[in-house]
Amino acid sequence: MTAAPELKPETPTICITCHEDYRYALQRIGQLEDAKPNSVEALELEALRAAIVRYEDRQMMSRTT
Repeated sequence: MTAAPELKPETPTICITCHEDYRYALQRIGQLEDAKPNSVEALELEALRAAIVRYEDRQMMSRTT
C-alpha cells in the first residue's frame, strides 16, 4: 500500500487595491496574530502579510514616479 500525500489547504491569494483594504488587512492581522501553525488562520495571516508588502511596495513606487 502506498501512502497518500498529505493534503494541505492552498495559501489564499489576497490583493489589496485601496487604502480601505489595506487598513482592513492590518486590522485582520491583529486578529490572527495568535494563529496556530499550519491552520487556516495561519495561512490567511501569511497571505495578508504578503499582500501588505506588495501594496506598500506599489505605493512607494507610485510616489517615486
